[in-house]
Amino acid sequence: MTRQNRNNKRRSNSRTKYSFILFIIGLCLFGLYYFIIHGFINKSIPSTNHIPVTSNKAPSVAYSKLLGNYLFSGTVMLGRAVGTYSNGNYDQPFSGMSTLGKYDANIGVLECPITNNADSYENQRNNLIFNCNPAWVPYLKKYFPVLSLSSDHLNDQGSQGYKETVSNLTNGGIQTVGNYNPHAEKDNCKIVVLPIHLVKTNSVQVAGSLPIALCSYNYKIIYSPSPGELESIKKWSKIMPVIGLMNSGPEYKHIAGVDQANVAHKMIDYGADFVVGNGTHWVQNTEVYKSKLIVYSMGNFIFDQLDQDGRDALNLSVSMTVPYDSNLSSWVDIGNSCVSQTSSCPALIESHHLTKINPKYSFDAIGSYGGYLQVATLADKTQQDYILMRSNWKQSMSQLNQQ
Repeated sequence: MTRQNRNNKRRSNSRTKYSFILFIIGLCLFGLYYFIIHGFINKSIPSTNHIPVTSNKAPSVAYSKLLGNYLFSGTVMLGRAVGTYSNGNYDQPFSGMSTLGKYDANIGVLECPITNNADSYENQRNNLIFNCNPAWVPYLKKYFPVLSLSSDHLNDQGSQGYKETVSNLTNGGIQTVGNYNPHAEKDNCKIVVLPIHLVKTNSVQVAGSLPIALCSYNYKIIYSPSPGELESIKKWSKIMPVIGLMNSGPEYKHIAGVDQANVAHKMIDYGADFVVGNGTHWVQNTEVYKSKLIVYSMGNFIFDQLDQDGRDALNLSVSMTVPYDSNLSSWVDIGNSCVSQTSSCPALIESHHLTKINPKYSFDAIGSYGGYLQVATLADKTQQDYILMRSNWKQSMSQLNQQ
């Protein structure tokens, strides 16, 4: 081998050795880089084997049921001594209502026209002709967003006074039902919109509204049912829940008369879910008819009478429950629309052809005591026991299996 060939061979071996060394160095650098980066990532991001993957989107929560809680109270008369004693403090007669509990809505029975007519205390006392100042309206709205006008005293200021009363109440945002004259219209049923709560499966509650029908009749003193009058309940009860209201019976009696019972029974025969009566100024008996509750008279809630029976009142607490489904969802959608357009509510309901909902009701008797120069407040134990006895409440609840 020549010297030149030996030199060429040494140079070739050197290049091979240097290449191999560079390869080893590169491999080591790559391994170090991989180890550092991979180890950092593993330390920064926990393994999915130990922590579940979560979504940014919150899981949907379904509705389970509808709840509503309402208080039906008796006679509310804001004239005569009540108006005089309040002396311009229009919140005063209602100041004890918080003692009765918290409700989604209170429903009362108005016992005086609300007009601008001047009527003295003496005339109201001596002639039993009532009138109440329109300044009461905002306070009535606050405490009684729904009022029955099925009272004989609503005619004390004549037919024009009655029209003025309805206008004052409606313009004040109060929903009214009934008429002192049950023959004035062919149909004494009217849709009202009640506040409700939709309860989710996680117990969160969402406010809503539900339309129902109140059918209200005044069959006291000079009025009695005309043919076909009570039968109008049937039309409404095929579509939606119906609650019957009646003003009926001789005054100052503890037991309801035959005429009262006939009216209440017919209201239930035609589809009312339960019936609440008033007008006798005393608490009267209750009854269960065809598995439905009748309260014949709740007595005076805000009034100025002196005797104990005239100062006791039974306030009917009603809890309503409906299981949630797509049909109920549609009813609530309509109810929310009806809040702002109550007059078009019947047509809106009819156009949707919905299935009637059938609420489950539970009842409680909340006694109150008020009267002359005394604000109506929650009854004490003695008063409550007397009210429960007069209304034979425990017996009726036993028949409804609600003891």
